[in-house]
Amino acid sequence: MTEKPQEQPDQPERGSSSRPPMADQIRAKMEEYEVDRHLNDLATTLENAVRTGMTKAGEFAHEHKGDFERLIDKAAGAVDRHTDGKHADKIQQVRGSLERGVDKIAEQRSDGTPDEQGGPDVPPSNG
Repeated sequence: MTEKPQEQPDQPERGSSSRPPMADQIRAKMEEYEVDRHLNDLATTLENAVRTGMTKAGEFAHEHKGDFERLIDKAAGAVDRHTDGKHADKIQQVRGSLERGVDKIAEQRSDGTPDEQGGPDVPPSNG
């Protein structure tokens, strides 16, 4: 004996015309709450924050370039001593990569170089 499933009156039938489709409801709510505008504002704010962070990191790298070079020299020397010079070529490769990386970050500072991209002014942070 098989039982027939009972209909549940509180659930609307599929394809019921009493409500607009779910996608239309979502689209209407997105428009009502101006989601696109808020997302664009958020994207602009994040872009400005990243640009400011890169500029500050560049300024820091430029100001402390000598410190970075001494640290890299010290680390390279320590690794070279511990490996008895067996990996001197790899150490030099890594050292060169690190120095180029510091130089690349230092280029991001805002000193009026042609690489700097003009963007909207970012107010100073309180931090």
